[in-house]
Amino acid sequence: MSMAALRQGWEDENLQRILAGDRSVSLWADMPPDFAEDLALIRLQILERQQRYIEYLNLARAEGLMQQYLTRLVAVGQVEEAMAAAKTHMSTAETAFALAKALREREHLSEALAIAQTGLTLSGHCLYDLAAWTSDLAQSLSNFSAAVNASIVAFNTRPSFRYYRKVEELVGDSWSTVKQDLLKTLRAYRDWGAEQAKVDIFLYEGLVDDAITVVSSPYFSPELVMRVMETAIPHRPDWVIDNARSRAEPIINQGKADRYDEVVKWLQKVKAAYFQLGQQSQWSDYRSQLTTTHGRKRKLMELFKQLV
Repeated sequence: MSMAALRQGWEDENLQRILAGDRSVSLWADMPPDFAEDLALIRLQILERQQRYIEYLNLARAEGLMQQYLTRLVAVGQVEEAMAAAKTHMSTAETAFALAKALREREHLSEALAIAQTGLTLSGHCLYDLAAWTSDLAQSLSNFSAAVNASIVAFNTRPSFRYYRKVEELVGDSWSTVKQDLLKTLRAYRDWGAEQAKVDIFLYEGLVDDAITVVSSPYFSPELVMRVMETAIPHRPDWVIDNARSRAEPIINQGKADRYDEVVKWLQKVKAAYFQLGQQSQWSDYRSQLTTTHGRKRKLMELFKQLV
């Protein structure tokens, strides 16, 4: 890239024609090199520092750097031109997000919302952030329809209890219908990292079986599983007993003394579930069995006093 920049310099005939607004020429005779975009971005930085904004716009447009082109139009006050150019030159959510933020910074709020809404229909890797930003902007403008749509996009892209509740607050009487669509999305969502949101939402809706399905794998955090168990004791005590025992017993059998506090928490859930079933004697038998088998583990036996 450095050698190409030295060869062309700033006096290269094609570069000069591009800076002057000639759209019939190209900097590269054949296929642009891999570094073409990086070199163009460096040149744009220099033009910006020198406040050569017309040349900046001409180069950005010629090199296909639409995000820089559109946001610079806004920066120099050509908002109408930016809005018109966006109709044909805005192809990614990232470009839309950058343009919408530039418009908002200059108090063109309705234009910013329009661009952001269009951006939600484009591909990109910033859809969640764009949707969250659009939702807040739309709500501040009392455009509740746009706020709902953007919140749903945010939820569908990255489910969260926050946006579930936000949609609920915004849609009002339509919630019963919208809720079913969100729950369908939530059940089908497979990306890692949504477990907390799933548990929060399913427990909020009283969908205990759905919450149990989320945490049935042994890999989830104990805190999350215990939350589900606490709610599941009146509804699915058998599941609580089986699941809590399967988590406590390996720790005991392997003598992991540093985790005995965790064992007691699991066994407290087992006890509560047995009592829910009216099977106090079964609990006593199970506890006696553990005491007989592991009675030499003094730290564990001391903690077992909490289970009387």
